[in-house]
Parts: sequence; C-alpha cells; structure tokens
Amino acid sequence: MNLEQRMKEIETERKEVVQDSFSFEKAYKLGTMMYEKAKKEDLSIVISITMNHHQVFYVALPGTTCDNDNWVRRKQNTVYYFEKSSYEMSLAMELKKDTIDNRYALEKKDYVAAGGCVPVVVKGVGLVGTVGISGLKQNEDHDFVIEALRQAKEM
Repeated sequence: MNLEQRMKEIETERKEVVQDSFSFEKAYKLGTMMYEKAKKEDLSIVISITMNHHQVFYVALPGTTCDNDNWVRRKQNTVYYFEKSSYEMSLAMELKKDTIDNRYALEKKDYVAAGGCVPVVVKGVGLVGTVGISGLKQNEDHDFVIEALRQAKEM
C-alpha cells in the first residue's frame, strides 16, 4: 500500500472511531482493556489517555522506560496541535519530504510526527482527548490504538 492509500485509510479510520461520549469512567475502562490486551500479548508499551490535556489514565508495562513516556507525551502534543493522529502527521510529513519541526517551527522536544496517538473525538463536540501508546513500530502503535477506540464505541 502506498502513502496516499494509507492516508485515505486513516481518514476512514478517523470517522470510524468517533465516540458518542467520553468520560473519565470510559477512559479507565478503555485503558484497562488496552492494558489487559498488552499484557496478554506480552507487549512492552506505555498507555496514556488524556482528556483536555489532563492525563486520566496511564500505565507502563515491563520493558518500557521513561523514553516511552517522552515519546507518548510528544505524540499527544502533536495530536492536540493538529487535531489528527500522530501517524497521519508522520505520513503527511513523509509525503512532503519535510518534518513538523521544520515546516511548522515546532520544538522537537515537545512534538513528534510518529504513529501511536489518536484524537478522541465526540460526535457533536469535537476533540476531547487523546489515546496514545509508545513501544511498538509506529504503524503498530497506531493500529493498536485504533482497534481499542473501535471497541470503545461499544462501552
């Protein structure tokens, strides 16, 4: 699949994961479900869920370091800034053969175009938070979060 096709797929995913509602309780249930899946699959990831820039769920699994914390924080900042997934921004920058720090004058220490963080969008409201992980390849981070947000629609 080429970059343009993957970008269209991400656009479709973005619509598929729009939530009817999102709350602290739903964030906790979603985070716990993600944690259980990661534990079962023996994944070394950190999971962070925010609402309006406030971290409401966080867990680090064995094998992660504070570097993963920093990656997920930078991905979250990117999502809040662009209101798109960090993976979508990564692919967009790849298509443009540029970087977000160069193109948008954003600090590398605070922003990164790398997959793994997805906006939480509530129907009729807009962006209310983020769900992010760090520890896998960027496309795997992204897919893990998208799958979880699809399941969250049923919570």
